[in-house]
Amino acid sequence: MTERQLIYGNMGMVITFGLFLFLSFVTAEADATQDVMILISEIVGSITLISAIVSLFYIKSTQRYLPIANLCFLVPWILYAIGFELGFDETTNYSWIWFIGLYLLLITGFIFLRISYRRIEGYFKLLPVFLLFINGIFFVYLIFIHIWWSIPFI
Repeated sequence: MTERQLIYGNMGMVITFGLFLFLSFVTAEADATQDVMILISEIVGSITLISAIVSLFYIKSTQRYLPIANLCFLVPWILYAIGFELGFDETTNYSWIWFIGLYLLLITGFIFLRISYRRIEGYFKLLPVFLLFINGIFFVYLIFIHIWWSIPFI
């Protein structure tokens, strides 16, 4: 595959993952449908992760930061998916370790997404901006959930 095909493949895969991720949030009221959307999101996310890792070896120009941006976007979502599949909730012991791991991954991802924005050329620069925005929303969501789980209920 050429470098351009790898770049377009990475963009397409991360956009597809984002769409299925959005659909999994939209279908939150129908449990069976949401479970299917989450499963599809996890499959597309793992394929996107593999595609980004493979692209790191074959892209030699400064566009190499596009798969790096994809990886910085996907890694916190993968940790969140692992926690979702393991059944983490407010009754889980030591859930703060999971939150600290997610916070560290998200902050590191923010830094690398900004670096990749500066290095990517052309109209591909828009991808790290959108990924940064989506991870920012995810960060605020995690802070809200962390605070909500920490509130002592009577």
